[in-house]
Amino acid sequence: MMDNHLNNLMKYLDSIALIISIPALISGIWGMNVGGLPGKDNEFGFLWVILFGAALAIISALLLRKKNYLK
Repeated sequence: MMDNHLNNLMKYLDSIALIISIPALISGIWGMNVGGLPGKDNEFGFLWVILFGAALAIISALLLRKKNYLK
């Protein structure tokens, strides 16, 4: 019984780590010091990156919830 609880806990923690890593990856790529990144010269570029990362995190959370990985 304890092993089943531990498996469920690890499944939940892995799902949360996946959701958190998506915006971190996107912001890390946009934060590199290279030229030609979209939104570099726009005053709303930072907001676009935040919204894009949040949208992908919400979509992945909804997909994981649909497959019952967040329980």
